[in-house]
Amino acid sequence: MNIPEKEFRIKTEVVYSLKSHNIPLNLLTFRDQIDLQNIQNDVNKKLELILVDHHTLANEDFKLKPSIVMIIDHRPQDPTWSWPNVLLNIEIVGSCATLVARNVLQKNPDLLDTQLSSLLRGPILIDTYNMSDEAGRATATDVDVLNTLEQLGGLTSDRIDIFKKIMHAKTDISELTLEELMIKDLKVTNGIPLVGFSLLVEDFLVQENAKEVIEQFVNERNCNVVVLIGQDVTKKHVSRDIAIFSILRNQLANDIIQALVESTQPSLNLELIKEIREEKCNLCLYKQRNVKVTRKQILPIVQKTALLHGNEEI
Repeated sequence: MNIPEKEFRIKTEVVYSLKSHNIPLNLLTFRDQIDLQNIQNDVNKKLELILVDHHTLANEDFKLKPSIVMIIDHRPQDPTWSWPNVLLNIEIVGSCATLVARNVLQKNPDLLDTQLSSLLRGPILIDTYNMSDEAGRATATDVDVLNTLEQLGGLTSDRIDIFKKIMHAKTDISELTLEELMIKDLKVTNGIPLVGFSLLVEDFLVQENAKEVIEQFVNERNCNVVVLIGQDVTKKHVSRDIAIFSILRNQLANDIIQALVESTQPSLNLELIKEIREEKCNLCLYKQRNVKVTRKQILPIVQKTALLHGNEEI
């Protein structure tokens, strides 16, 4: 897994899914247990990597770019990243697991036994909110692949039941610290962290020392802005909110806020709930009325704004 071993416990839904499929956790290899750079530099070995669910590299991984042979991702392609001679499977669908499953279906469908079909079905259900029309995330491709997985794997268990069990594990944060919540579902674009919560940001902020935890997070990553994206799927209807936290007076934060508020493709339909302005930091919290917009659509807006901001400073 592309995380340090110590962070595995915070991936509560992954832990649940593996255990429920009787997969021994000691079979997992974590990022800090293997030196990919050393393998790449070994003339007697050939390193081939496939990027799944992302198609950009963090600064510390940039040297691994020559070893990338394939990319499977469901996000809009970042135009600033060129991938010559790399097999690209980038398509806007509800779940990246849909593309992974389709790849297996096309190349080696005999691999899809009951266990593997069930493992792939889980994230598709979670990412599409059980094919919910309200969430608006499922595409025809997601529907077709999910139906095929269930047919080939002989999966008869109820989708709603599976969805509820995995979602309960995903949203069970009772054993996690605030610091762990900040990195449980983290994406970074152009140096700007986008933190995903399985609770509303509004509820996170009322926790004891929440603001200090955010400040510590920002300082440790040497950044001035962080975007916090909250969601609550535990009730009948999905709720979302978003906050922009910044150190001192920060024009980039203002630009991101303006871009998100004024965005029409997609429109987040934001409503300002709370604004905190202190000597060392600022925070603006918005209710997101268009609940169909997810981080997958928010990230490119933040990314474009950061690029424009950087160009203006040059």
